[in-house]
Amino acid sequence: MKNFVFFFFSFLMLALTSCETVVDLDLKQSEPKLAVEAIITDQANQNTVKLTLSAPYAKNVEPTPVNDAQVIITDNAGNTIPFIHETNGLYKPATDFKGVIGRSYTLTILANGQSYTATSVLNSVPTLDKVTYEYVDGKNDDYGREEGYYISTAFQDIAGVKNYYKLYVVVNGQLRQQQSSDILVTEDKLYDGSYLDDLQLFTAFAQNDQLEVNLLSLTKEAYDFYAAMSDLANQGGLMGRNPANLPTNISNGAVGFFSTSAISSKSLVIE
Repeated sequence: MKNFVFFFFSFLMLALTSCETVVDLDLKQSEPKLAVEAIITDQANQNTVKLTLSAPYAKNVEPTPVNDAQVIITDNAGNTIPFIHETNGLYKPATDFKGVIGRSYTLTILANGQSYTATSVLNSVPTLDKVTYEYVDGKNDDYGREEGYYISTAFQDIAGVKNYYKLYVVVNGQLRQQQSSDILVTEDKLYDGSYLDDLQLFTAFAQNDQLEVNLLSLTKEAYDFYAAMSDLANQGGLMGRNPANLPTNISNGAVGFFSTSAISSKSLVIE
């Protein structure tokens, strides 16, 4: 695997691994908290804020969408981007917008009479050079893989700086990473500046699947959040029923995370 260590503990993906982050689960029931799933990218169509009220952990209760919040993104260049509610707690930019690599972005949320903020820097990402696939018949495979098609990716790590990445796959128009076990994240501690030319994903795909493979940059804080999230098994989705003590960069007692990412993508059809 060329020192590319993946989390496959049960996303993610949103994957997308390093040393296992120990999560001290506080299972005491508490009042609902504002749960935030927010991402700003350098792509015009991948900037969203999802707001819900967290459901009690280990209870079969769906989170409640927050549909009447005020959501604003500002950057360190003096720009302000309002987000408007679309449906079911999902907010999107009111005008055309995409993030700029190197800028710092601040998320401000006014909800239920409270103010919440978070700040993150949008780091650069290497070009995803290629995505290839191979068929595995599931018989005597060195990795114990079941029958199916498996993809490999390649990119040049940015040398001289600490880099953190997330990988996620869209299959036939649907995000594959819907569970915490599907999160795929990595850091370059063991391969700084190297060209990784055979990074294998241990997820089986089928013939005629249309894939969009995305490599995202992460901050160290976002990496820690997704790594901890991947430790949670069977929790019903990325923000379905999270213990309140997962890492967060949201102020004022909210849970969840505000992430900023540059994205490099490759598409292919398994024939």
